[in-house]
Amino acid sequence: MWKRTVVLFFMLMTCMALLMVSLTNISTSAVLVQAAQQQSAYRVDIAALRGTIYDCRGQAVTGREENLVAAVSPSVEAANALSQVLPAGEMASVYRQLTQGIPFALALEKQPPAAQGLLTFSVPQRYGSDGLLTHITGYLDGNGQGVSGIELAYNDYLSAAAGEISVTYQVDALKRALAGEQPQVNDTSYRQTQGVVLTIDTRLQKIAQRAAEKYLDKGAVIIAEVPTCSLRAVVSVPNFDQNDISQALNDEDSPLLNRAFTAYNVGSVFKLVTASAALEAGISPNTRYECTGSIDVDGAAFHCLNGVAHGEVDMKEAIAQSCNDYFVYLAQQLQPQQLLDMAQAMGFGQEQELAPGLISQAGNLPTLRNLSSARAMANLSFGQGELLATPLQITALVNTVASGGIYTPPSLVERLVDDQMQTVEQLPAQAGKRVISSSTAAKLRQYMQASVESGTSRLGKPANLSAGAKTATAETGVLDGEREVIQAWYAGYYPADNPKYVIVVLAEDGEGGGSSCGPVFQQIADDIYRRLPGLLVS
Repeated sequence: MWKRTVVLFFMLMTCMALLMVSLTNISTSAVLVQAAQQQSAYRVDIAALRGTIYDCRGQAVTGREENLVAAVSPSVEAANALSQVLPAGEMASVYRQLTQGIPFALALEKQPPAAQGLLTFSVPQRYGSDGLLTHITGYLDGNGQGVSGIELAYNDYLSAAAGEISVTYQVDALKRALAGEQPQVNDTSYRQTQGVVLTIDTRLQKIAQRAAEKYLDKGAVIIAEVPTCSLRAVVSVPNFDQNDISQALNDEDSPLLNRAFTAYNVGSVFKLVTASAALEAGISPNTRYECTGSIDVDGAAFHCLNGVAHGEVDMKEAIAQSCNDYFVYLAQQLQPQQLLDMAQAMGFGQEQELAPGLISQAGNLPTLRNLSSARAMANLSFGQGELLATPLQITALVNTVASGGIYTPPSLVERLVDDQMQTVEQLPAQAGKRVISSSTAAKLRQYMQASVESGTSRLGKPANLSAGAKTATAETGVLDGEREVIQAWYAGYYPADNPKYVIVVLAEDGEGGGSSCGPVFQQIADDIYRRLPGLLVS
């Protein structure tokens, strides 16, 4: 009852104020005459828009949600209509604007009843409330210009698609709308249809984002399509609110950092590179080694994880069980240049430009001079030492294996479109090159599948169809108190028999590749099977 009383009070006060304004105008004819002589146009801005960012199916990534905004020309009718949709507290704050008599814009939660002096518009909100694809789209500054991500990379093109919604009133010298004059609406929002089409599939992005946010505190997930290495999902955790960048700037977990494009210690995922170099050099996959849990190289001991002795293993078993000693032994049969050449051919040590100015880190690959040390060569053989790589580079590595030995740089942008969604510029497909034979790739897929079925990758095994994967638990040498920080990886493809997607998971400061990342891979694969089975059909 009291709320209705308050609302009625404000309505009464507003009406009285508007009446007083009218009486004052009548009693001051000189002012009225002067105002009539000085009438002019007064513009109320409702929305300033820019070009849209789309996914590969033409679904908008930006502007997916809408806000309700009203253009208000103060009147008794408008005040009455607003009082029916605004809480008493908000109505009180609007009271002053109503009594001033100057037209203004007002954001609303509910649609008010039709009234004289009230126009309402559905206005696209640049960023959604679900934080979808934030690290790729980026964000804007206070002037509406791109600061990061695609917003920055294609700032000029998106800005050129600037549209607006505004209402122009004929007003007197005091900026009060003139009675009997119809406001003019200017709506060029259609221009925002112009934009940038990404390779991202928002259906897969949502699946990846849901799994990442469930299991990871800090880390990244990438899904890429085989064999094109087109990026279908890119997730970095923690996320941030694109509408509140100040909060992210003050967060010690650095949510603005795109961890998918940031270099980390790699660990055992690199064994795929060492195995590739060995097989291409003619070393038999049947080469066996007796693992005792430790191997000596030039007076330094290299251990398997937790000192586990794997016994006699061949290459398949060494990958499945992630035996460090086997790969140290294997690397002793290679020339450093052979291993470096293979790593470089698969994109390690090289930055990758995904859009103008949007560049992933190069990471670090030891030089030939560094590898003149037998210890350095041993470290690199199982992904330790100076080696750093991004989840993006690991994605390209696994795609090389899944696609039959063809390395293809990852891609993120498909094309630019105009306001009719017609292609203005088609970005050329990334050219692939063979870096390992199809038989080498087939062997590695077999070994990765064994890792999922009975090895270190079994915690990520999907419930439906199988997969191939390689785990890593990379030492960093960085201590958090007495505990060493570990970077955990799970890098694989799905399904096993006919790979459609590469899925790479990084858990920053995780516990182990299988335990920290396996559940993320498993949920993504199972969700694709359940929710999007058509994507798995040739």
